[in-house]
Amino acid sequence: MAEKEKKDVTEDTVEEKEVETVEEETKEKDESVDSQLAKLEEEVNTWKTDYYKVFADMENLKRRLEKEHQNSLKFMMQSFIEELLPVVDNFERSLNVENPSEEIQTFLKGYQMIFDQLMAILKKNGVEVIEAQGKEFDPNFHQAVMTANDENYGSNIVVEELQKGYKLKDRVIRASLVKVNE
Repeated sequence: MAEKEKKDVTEDTVEEKEVETVEEETKEKDESVDSQLAKLEEEVNTWKTDYYKVFADMENLKRRLEKEHQNSLKFMMQSFIEELLPVVDNFERSLNVENPSEEIQTFLKGYQMIFDQLMAILKKNGVEVIEAQGKEFDPNFHQAVMTANDENYGSNIVVEELQKGYKLKDRVIRASLVKVNE
């Protein structure tokens, strides 16, 4: 019987050692899995951060491009209108003929209709005439080329408009040339 007990004790010891070995291996595997998991979580956080940065950059780029596109649409006609303004000036000069004959008056009526159509088209596209006569001088809209000393007007008031100014939407494309009272 002693042999049987010895054999049982030896088997128990061997089993305990095997269990301890398995537990140690499991612990090592758990530590290895935990460290791998931590590394993967760190990598995921890095990728998330990079993604959010790129996403924010793309959103900013999208907003900037939309704003630039809106501005280009808003002011794409500016150079064309700038080239057209001398034609408008010449039309106005031709309409200001003093004491025209009856034949010329007929032509002037036609010119007036054409001029009105041209101004309506410009207005439809956002072109506005800058008001100057009798207004206070504003260097943002007026360019003073002469001064006057007229008692009928207050100081720094536009006495005469020498050339009309125009603005496209909210941008001045040509300032009014004016004579300002001192």
